[in-house]
Amino acid sequence: MTDGRPRLGFIGVGAMGLPMARNLLRAGYPLVFCTGRAATVEALTAAGGTHLPDPAAVAVACDTLLTCLPADAEIDAAILAEGGALDALRQGGTIIELSTASPAITRRLGEVAARRGVAVLDAPVSGGTGGAEAATLAIMVGGAADDLAACRPILEVLGKNIYHVGPVGMGKVFKLCNQYLAAANTALVGEALTLGAGAGADLPLLVEVIAASSGASRALGGAAENLLAAEPLPVGFRLDLMRKDLGLALALGAETRAPLATGAVAYQLYGAASASGLGDRNFSELGKLLAQLAGVNLARGE
Repeated sequence: MTDGRPRLGFIGVGAMGLPMARNLLRAGYPLVFCTGRAATVEALTAAGGTHLPDPAAVAVACDTLLTCLPADAEIDAAILAEGGALDALRQGGTIIELSTASPAITRRLGEVAARRGVAVLDAPVSGGTGGAEAATLAIMVGGAADDLAACRPILEVLGKNIYHVGPVGMGKVFKLCNQYLAAANTALVGEALTLGAGAGADLPLLVEVIAASSGASRALGGAAENLLAAEPLPVGFRLDLMRKDLGLALALGAETRAPLATGAVAYQLYGAASASGLGDRNFSELGKLLAQLAGVNLARGE
């Protein structure tokens, strides 16, 4: 502890983790981190963070460890593997696991950590890089109520809507349900705009009318802004990451025997978009592939 504040460690300071780590430093938390990206090292050390060589070194130097990693394999390698962060974290410490990953690996993390006297909060976030930068993320927390209460001041630096959704693993379930809807709805927006363009509709007016009608969704505004722009907008959430999240949701559906037919089709469309070179673009740019297949240009509205 430093002046009553826990010493924080951060593993996974990428597109989402970097702005979250910055916000924690601005709030006065001492923070150590590891990364191989020189630009990230420069940015966080300038903000007051301390760069350490690997996950185990970060875990040794902190009381509460935050992790924001791409998926299961990275969680296993950085945290659960022999010599990883969990081996190095002190008894009585806490892991706040912010990644979008499978409920299964998160439950395994919770079980192994509990045997070592380490608490786990399963706390995936939603809101994209904009929400991470503005500290307005929605945070879906699985774990013990007492552990959440102890870490709530940390989470309140990161987001405005913090929900206790059940035990460890349930945070990931809630996040995957959200991602399933976001991915499928965004695919539908691309299809609807492609339909309108092919039929000669004024696309900005079409978006305005739908936004005031029963077809409105949050996906409509975000996707339409990207698809109607003359030039690609800054990437908020990469298409390949959404494809990964949708795949996790479909895998969970297979476990629970949920009939996820719409998402299964959308998953194939995201795969085709990735193969066509859109994987590093905003996930809403899936609509560009759909428009191309129909022979229309959404930015020009024709």
